[in-house]
Amino acid sequence: MIQKKEIKYLASLKQKKFRLINQEIIIEGSKLILDAIKNNQEIIKIIYCKKDEAFSKIRSWAKEHNIPLNLCSHKDAEKISDTKNSQQIFALLKFKLPKKIDEIDLTLNNNIIVMDGISDPGNLGTILRTCSWFGYNNIMLSNECVEFNSPKTIRAAMGAHFYMKNIYKDSIQNIIKFLKQKKYEIIVADLNGTNLNKFKLKTKKWALILGNESKGISNDSINGANQIITIEGANKIESLNVAEAGSIIMYYLFKK
Repeated sequence: MIQKKEIKYLASLKQKKFRLINQEIIIEGSKLILDAIKNNQEIIKIIYCKKDEAFSKIRSWAKEHNIPLNLCSHKDAEKISDTKNSQQIFALLKFKLPKKIDEIDLTLNNNIIVMDGISDPGNLGTILRTCSWFGYNNIMLSNECVEFNSPKTIRAAMGAHFYMKNIYKDSIQNIIKFLKQKKYEIIVADLNGTNLNKFKLKTKKWALILGNESKGISNDSINGANQIITIEGANKIESLNVAEAGSIIMYYLFKK
């Protein structure tokens, strides 16, 4: 049975400061744990109070890799969980903090999705899930973005975190400067832009910038853009949700 001090520590990881200090996170649910296993994530231990149909597979993997399996009570599971209805199985993972632009891998040469001030963890997670679906695994976040490894972001991404290859977080000014130096075609999504149906890529090496939910795209991104695009609609409402807009644009770019 897991010790009380361990439960206290695991529960503390619901707070951002403890996640960042320890560079550890809790993921919840068998599906997410199996995704972490599949993608060779650094799992420290597994904690559970309920066995489901996937438990035998998780237990076999844990025994094969000498990963501790700790039983906990239902009450303890509620303390660890970040949700109202706990799935009652968790994994403790190590993670790496996003790098600064000056730490960038010089071999980075693929398309990039840039988040300029995304503030909602659900939106960030949904965007990451879309990125994973289309194979866009280079991510840049401005300093104003929500925490990459927050529990809500991880839940919304549904395992997409484990497919990301390169993650950077820096000022939007440094991000734009890097993209220009490396001659990326900078595409900005904004309400005032060229209709997506009329948009044409000038090069296969591009970076797409998505902006804040309420404030929109920053002036730095607008001024740094090679092309500004928008999505045509019936104009019945003010704007699309940024995650929805990002999904539509990424699909369009994927088809190109």
